[in-house]
Amino acid sequence: MPETFEADLVFAGGGNYLPSADLWMVIDVLRATTVMTRWFELGGTELYPVKTPDEARGLVNELKARGSSPLLMGEVNGIPPEGFDMGNSPLDLNYDVIRAHYCGVMSTTNGTGALLEAESSGCPVMAVSFRNYSACLDHALTIGTRIGILCSGRKHRPSWEDTLCAGAVIEELSRHGEVLMSDSARIALTLWQNRGNDTESYVRKSNHAQYLKQIGYSDDISFACEIDSSTVVPMLAENEERTVLRAVSGSARPYQRENDRITPEIKNKTDPFEELLAYTRKKA
Repeated sequence: MPETFEADLVFAGGGNYLPSADLWMVIDVLRATTVMTRWFELGGTELYPVKTPDEARGLVNELKARGSSPLLMGEVNGIPPEGFDMGNSPLDLNYDVIRAHYCGVMSTTNGTGALLEAESSGCPVMAVSFRNYSACLDHALTIGTRIGILCSGRKHRPSWEDTLCAGAVIEELSRHGEVLMSDSARIALTLWQNRGNDTESYVRKSNHAQYLKQIGYSDDISFACEIDSSTVVPMLAENEERTVLRAVSGSARPYQRENDRITPEIKNKTDPFEELLAYTRKKA
């Protein structure tokens, strides 16, 4: 593998310009790419990202006419749109939901649009969060050395948490060799390296995290800040009739509760998420 890499960063989606890259890593920590990762951790097979709730409703009807039973999920300004099966909370997903709906349709304010924007570049695209960024980067480096990172941002403006996650990706990339960074990538790396030892507390400073807390989704923030807790790599499938995400690598790691924190466990369990789900129920 070459020892020199390039990292470029776009702070927010909606700019209609993406620089040249071998692939795009799209980040929406709160909460779209976290939900996408969780979907595949639990065994979902397909997830269709669309721009608007109306488009999502139309696609669900189309898929149902073909005999599928898709889950309609997403949000507008953090709230589930009318008629949706669920919102954009990763903690609303569980094994029972996935068993009933292996296919999902998703529309969010920022994240799904950013994925579709990255797709327009013609390059491979993956959904990245704190939970899976190392696994995603490992797979990215099997594709190319010019790493493009698109932060979804919030309403076409930069967001604290997405930029922070991008910095984590760039720091991980630097462990593989020399990295030629754009100024935006260097800003993200500096933000990440100055966060201290508590990523969650740093994320909770963001405007969007404060908004989610106000509308009752504080636990989602904690879940989204679990670092490298998954090896799932969701990517947009190529040469499909419709844009669809599928997991191309890995599976979720099992967990145990230790000292009031969720940490990876080496020893296998019958249900990898049993204690994690018990933890989130207690916190609800």
